[in-house]
Amino acid sequence: MPGLTPAWGGVLAEAASVCLESQGHGLTIDLTVYGQLEERLSLERLQVDVQMKNAHRNQETATEHGACGVALLAVCRLTGQTVFSQSWKWNGFDYWLIPEEQGFQGATLLEVSGIRRGTEKAIRARIREKILQVRTYSPDMLEQALIAVVEFSRPQMRLANP
Repeated sequence: MPGLTPAWGGVLAEAASVCLESQGHGLTIDLTVYGQLEERLSLERLQVDVQMKNAHRNQETATEHGACGVALLAVCRLTGQTVFSQSWKWNGFDYWLIPEEQGFQGATLLEVSGIRRGTEKAIRARIREKILQVRTYSPDMLEQALIAVVEFSRPQMRLANP
């Protein structure tokens, strides 16, 4: 993935593992993807130790990073795209994804959000919030956008287009 170093990917994997472990999940987890795409994927999390928990103590940041790790892997797997780059702050989205063999033609904007433990109502509300965010900051790119909300307690990911 040209826009994701092994070191940064490791940070995202650690954060996702801490989030999943905090919700009582074992090392292998089924992730239900629904919405724009529907699939059941199998995740393998890292073994979480005290050092990893300490490194990801800030729950808000860990949830955000963990959701990015899960969403990037799942969306790239399901769409055949790869991470091109992280977005700039205040663009309304987190990552640029591109088709692996077509270059920047057909790029997708990916906005990711994470919820450690939430209801379906909370997930729908977060989707609405993120759709508004992308529409506000990147109105010319709506057809190329995808919103992913990862919920860790039931592990699931909701995908939507603005």
